[in-house]
Amino acid sequence: MSSFKNAVVMVTGAGSGIGLELVKQLYPWTKNILAVDISEKNLQNLKSAFPEIQGILKADLSKKEGNQVILEWIKSNWESIDFCFANAGKAAYHAAENQDWKGMESLFQLNVFSPIQLGIALKVLFPEKKFRHVITCSAMGFWAVPGYSLYGATKAALLQWARTVWAEKSEDWLTLVFPIATTTGFFEAAGKQIPKAFPLQHPETVAKKMLSGVESGKKKIFPSTLFRIILILNNFLPVILTIYQWLEYRKFNSWLSKQT
Repeated sequence: MSSFKNAVVMVTGAGSGIGLELVKQLYPWTKNILAVDISEKNLQNLKSAFPEIQGILKADLSKKEGNQVILEWIKSNWESIDFCFANAGKAAYHAAENQDWKGMESLFQLNVFSPIQLGIALKVLFPEKKFRHVITCSAMGFWAVPGYSLYGATKAALLQWARTVWAEKSEDWLTLVFPIATTTGFFEAAGKQIPKAFPLQHPETVAKKMLSGVESGKKKIFPSTLFRIILILNNFLPVILTIYQWLEYRKFNSWLSKQT
């Protein structure tokens, strides 16, 4: 963790789940942290738990003006930034034909446009400073899971954008993280009594592996070794994905039955 000693770091979605664990694990090494969240209560809890943290900021990143609030704070308080953890995100669980299409724009703004725009804006703001932009993507960027059509679409969009950035080889500044489902309220917030995807991982473990991977300069971080192995095996045995989707479809179908 020596790379984070006195580093200047921003974490979005910092009030809960993976974001909160990132702040916890970074705090012993640096107090130069800007913690961003949409929840006033979460931000108050952060301030109480980490009294020496430099910045606490409320921002709604599902709206276009959300990033501007962050950038203005950074311009007023910092001369550079070392790490940006664009972790804020939201899931949505519905049958594909019953999606909340009115909410699609805000979901893509939060999960896709905001982290992309934030990374590019920081590069422009500090053109002479090297920094690493770390976006929390998802295993669903690779695998389609029944019930998560829009959410999976946002994560697949992020992955394809990142692949293009890496292919352009402008410089090494971007990292994507592909966590599996975590034992937090993140997916529960996606819908009423939604089934838990398999497998599950603790956010503490995810954050630890994220920081380790970032310190090593990795472009892709897979907090779950099991998922990484299965992803590779599926290239040779595609039936693995078929079986997994069938199991998740059974959960999804059961959930649909309960809703009606």
